[in-house]
Amino acid sequence: MLTTSISRYLVASVLLSLIACSVAASAVDGNSSSISTITITDSANRSVEIPYPVKSMVILNYCAPMEVCGLGAAESVIGIDMDTEKKVEKGLLQELKSCPIIGSWDSPNYEKIAALKPDVVISFSAGWPPEPNEIQEKLSPFDIKVVGLDFYRMDVWSSEIQTLGTMLGREAEAEAYIKHFQENLDLIANRTSSFSQNEKKKVYFEGVKDYFTYGGAGFGCGVPGMIKAAGGADLYPERDEQYFEVNPEDVAKRNPDIIFKLLKVGWGATNDTEFKTLREQILKRPELAKTNAVKNGQVYIISYDLVGDEGKKFGVNFLAKALYPELFKDQDPLSFYRDYFQKYQGSNLSGFFFYPTL
Repeated sequence: MLTTSISRYLVASVLLSLIACSVAASAVDGNSSSISTITITDSANRSVEIPYPVKSMVILNYCAPMEVCGLGAAESVIGIDMDTEKKVEKGLLQELKSCPIIGSWDSPNYEKIAALKPDVVISFSAGWPPEPNEIQEKLSPFDIKVVGLDFYRMDVWSSEIQTLGTMLGREAEAEAYIKHFQENLDLIANRTSSFSQNEKKKVYFEGVKDYFTYGGAGFGCGVPGMIKAAGGADLYPERDEQYFEVNPEDVAKRNPDIIFKLLKVGWGATNDTEFKTLREQILKRPELAKTNAVKNGQVYIISYDLVGDEGKKFGVNFLAKALYPELFKDQDPLSFYRDYFQKYQGSNLSGFFFYPTL
């Protein structure tokens, strides 16, 4: 095991010990050694006392269901948001197809949530209102606790999985789940650790809308963290907006070494035609003609289904190999992606996700 991986697990052990120390225990059937509640710290830095283990939850954060199912706890989910419903309709998360829909993540139906009587509601931690405190205010009369966890930010992803595993009483499953990803993340970090900031390739990551990109100087949206974890340098490190429009001339002036462009095609796609067409359009943009990325043909189309939402942990592998192909010629990001769905989601992945093929 790499040194970085060992140190992460030592830190994780300390964190879990601290969580154990904060347990608020109450007697169950007269047995004082039984734990009925624990206190966790969520990603909004809120201390929340919750039932232990959590047996039922409503999920407002559409990044969370895949992680809950990945830990083998699909049966605990009793309500989902509309964005999760769309994933189910695409053939994912089939264990949740009978779950009631409780509105959207940004406009939840509190009456429906209260009627379901979940132990916990999982929401985003910040930046995507309503935030946990507002949701908690609505649900406190029903004694329903709200926990803010994101699952799309690489800098806190592993600690959030640990917290989720602790909540569900699936600590061992969470440890194995983290390890499945951490070995790859550590390998990438180790192979790119010697790069100075000037040696890292500059990345312009464009959203679905032309000349819209992502900020990460503040709380961030997750994309800049994914770029950083892949060993790249974000083209707009000073911007803290989650999603913002940029001037094409400014993009050209900053001269990206590589361009990634999002496309809302992926799961279930039967061909890569849209990927090819979109790449050709970007290569023909006159304002980008003199950038290193276009001159060297370093333009890649990447599916939102792959890297959107909770997919950043997969995207790191694809970005790293595109950025430094010789350094990661022994890695197969697509096989890793497909193996995950077979092992943790019980499904065979089909579709197109990245073009040109790495």
